[in-house]
Amino acid sequence: MFTEKILFPTGGRSNYRIPSIAVTKDGTVIAFCNDRKDSVIDHAEEVALVCAVKKLGCDWSEVKTLAGIPGWACGIGSAVYDPVTDTVMCSGGRSPVVKNEFGKYTAEELAEMERRAEEKAKELGIRRGGFLLCTGDGGDTWSEREFSVKTRELTRDDGVTVNIGGGCHGSSHGICLLYGAHKGRLICPSRFASGAYNTWDGLRKYSYNNAVYSDDHGLTWQASAPVQVGTGEGTLIEREDGTLLYNSRAYFNDQRRYLADSADGGETWSNFRTDDFLIEEKNIGCNASFLRVAREDLKDDSLLPGGCGSVTVFVNPRAETRRNMTCCVSFDEGVTWSVTRTVWEKAAAYSSLDYDPVSGHFFLLYERGDGTNPYESGIAVSEFDLGWLIGFGNA
Repeated sequence: MFTEKILFPTGGRSNYRIPSIAVTKDGTVIAFCNDRKDSVIDHAEEVALVCAVKKLGCDWSEVKTLAGIPGWACGIGSAVYDPVTDTVMCSGGRSPVVKNEFGKYTAEELAEMERRAEEKAKELGIRRGGFLLCTGDGGDTWSEREFSVKTRELTRDDGVTVNIGGGCHGSSHGICLLYGAHKGRLICPSRFASGAYNTWDGLRKYSYNNAVYSDDHGLTWQASAPVQVGTGEGTLIEREDGTLLYNSRAYFNDQRRYLADSADGGETWSNFRTDDFLIEEKNIGCNASFLRVAREDLKDDSLLPGGCGSVTVFVNPRAETRRNMTCCVSFDEGVTWSVTRTVWEKAAAYSSLDYDPVSGHFFLLYERGDGTNPYESGIAVSEFDLGWLIGFGNA
């Protein structure tokens, strides 16, 4: 089976971007994204964090604003589900003054932006910075707490030592570890900058992916060591042996996804390499989705090859430009790829994928367009089963 709808339709002041999705053990699906007001650009001056909910056997709810202040940017971080506490969380950050990532600001201009931001925050009595939205009842009610990350030191190639944290914006949703010594740990892909930049060359020099993780059900968070320099926005899975596989967008114009492994629950990363099969946008890469579902969690595992313990799915725009949203399927935890399945041939960009073991359906939330603009329609949600995913794929 396969169905699809535009869940967050662009229109009026609303321009929807940056999807993140989470599914609970009772089959509730919560889709998050940003509503950029009046502009789709990354440094839109006003941004709300919104969601829609699908409970088992029901249709999707209306779009609900979870964090939004006129004139402020409430940017999304990453969703993550804790099955131990049955809690869905979504991180984010509030900023009263938005800086362009590639803006060339003088020291005086930066100081003035900081002064204005502090003034606006004090005027409304609203705390700036990171927050974590939490629901334990499938999105009916929400609570909020501060989201901050304990930093760690990194010594750059030039010998300079800096403190690094981790921001989840633009990365895929997090996971709860199921195996080994770190069972129960929540871990989300994140990124950071080890120095200031305002060009793509600067990103290649100072941008890193890493992870943020929590061993107390989201109360406190710590930053991991980085993966390769020049990466930004990532996604990860846990293998059956308890090791983690990190899959990164990178800025090297080579159409390659960059990989790294962790044997300590995501605290450090090694075995840096690329995956030559998982091509992506040639210019600057793109966010992607990465998901492993164990055989015992599949509603019908009869479609898996014999001796296969899981199915792993990678999703991104499989082309030189942001189009052709495609699922790539692996039966050996991302070592090799056996099947591809196209979801949408036209313009598309960021995505977030999760699986509901109750219905046996995958849910893919992704930015969709028609012509060359991958954001013009808004954000779509596709719902499909394993039979659709692998039964008609191209080897």
